[in-house]
Amino acid sequence: MREARTIVREGIVAGAIGAASVAGWFLVVDTIAGRPFFTPTVLGSALFFGLRDPAMATVGSQPVLAYTVVHVLAFVAVGIVVAAILAEAERAPNVLWLLAEFFVVFEFGFYAVVALAFTPLLAALAWINVAVGNLIAAGGMGYYFWKKHPGIGWTPDEDDHSAP
Repeated sequence: MREARTIVREGIVAGAIGAASVAGWFLVVDTIAGRPFFTPTVLGSALFFGLRDPAMATVGSQPVLAYTVVHVLAFVAVGIVVAAILAEAERAPNVLWLLAEFFVVFEFGFYAVVALAFTPLLAALAWINVAVGNLIAAGGMGYYFWKKHPGIGWTPDEDDHSAP
């Protein structure tokens, strides 16, 4: 029971880090472009209000707040999955490959869904900005998990003389 609470707690913290990282990145990108909160407005309007043309988006609190809830919940879910994989990796390090596989599948799935369902939106948001935001989030979440699980990872074998 204690381990399940730890996994959920770590997942929530990591998810909050990831969500805040992406939100902060897009706030900077949108502000530089002269349209603060454009990205969450477009995504929230598309998800909840049927927006298909990003040029028709009007920045407002309702789509921003609605999308923010989905955004945070999605990152928390990802954080909990990663925390569960890392908890298992502490017992069986060979499952770390699942982490890389999960990241690749998640990223591919995200871009596939956006490309299929919201093609004009992806063009308006510039896919490179989405990729950079996701990398920033992955870096922040990865650093948090690395600090929480310092024993996981490469440790030199006793026969390996290349390590100091």
